[in-house]
Amino acid sequence: MAAFAVLLTDFGFADPYVGQMKGAFALHAPEARVLDLCHQVEPFNILQAAFFLESSRKHFPEGTVFVAVVDPGVGGDRRIVLLEKHRQFFLAPDNGLLTLVMQHGGGSRVRDVTPAWRREASATFHGRDIFAPLAAKLLTGAPPERLGEEVNPHTLVRLPGLEPVHTDAVVDAMVLHVDRFGNCLLNLECEAYANMILKARDPVLATPVEMPLQPAFTYEKLEPGQVGVLKGSQGYLELAMNKESAASVLGLAPGATVRLRLERHG
Repeated sequence: MAAFAVLLTDFGFADPYVGQMKGAFALHAPEARVLDLCHQVEPFNILQAAFFLESSRKHFPEGTVFVAVVDPGVGGDRRIVLLEKHRQFFLAPDNGLLTLVMQHGGGSRVRDVTPAWRREASATFHGRDIFAPLAAKLLTGAPPERLGEEVNPHTLVRLPGLEPVHTDAVVDAMVLHVDRFGNCLLNLECEAYANMILKARDPVLATPVEMPLQPAFTYEKLEPGQVGVLKGSQGYLELAMNKESAASVLGLAPGATVRLRLERHG
C-alpha cells in the first residue's frame, strides 16, 4: 500500500466538494490516510498549483500519492495522467500542472490513465468521480501499469516561461507565487541561483522598477522600505520587505517577469 494521498485543489471550503472527494476515498480505500496540502488555490490557477506541488513534494515520503485537481478543462479532451518521479506518484490533469515537478532531473514514467468510459462520472467533477478512485487503487496496492498505458514524458503539456534566462550579469525571472505576506517567490531555485545572486556585488532590480536589492538572511535584517532578496523556505529566491508587501510596492503578481542585474551600472 502506498504511504498516503495528499490532496491539492482549487475547491475551497465553502462548498461540499472537498468532503465529497474524501468520501470517495472512504468508499474505495477506507483504510487509506488522506492529507490536505491546500484547497485554496485560486480558481483555475494552474501556475500556483504547479508551484505548490513542486515546493511541497520534497516534504513527503516515498510512496506518497499526490492528487492535484486544478482542472479548468474538466470533462473535455485533456488527459488524466499519472507521473512516477522521485519515488512518488502525481495524479493530475495534463494541463501544465506537472511542469515544475518535471523540470527536475531523475527518471520519470508517465501513464495516460484517462478512463475510456465515464458513464457514472460527473462531467464536471472528476476529482470525486475519477481522480479519487484512481488514487484509491494505488493506495490499495494496484500496480501503476494496471491503471493506464505508458506515454512519452515529453508529450506532457508544459506551462511556458518557467525556465529563468541568465545572460552575462542579467537574470530574467518570473514570479511564481505571491504569498499572503506579499513576498514574491521567483522561479530561481536556491540551489542553482542563491550563491550567484546573494553574493553578487550590488544586485539591482532592473524591472519592473529600478532599485537596489539588499541580500538578506532574514526579513528583520531589512530596513523599512528596503526591498531584499532572500533564500525562501520553499526552496526559491524571493523578493521581500520587512513587514511590508513587496508585491504591492513593486506592482508584481504571479506570472509577472522581473529582471535582476548583478552589478550596478554607472
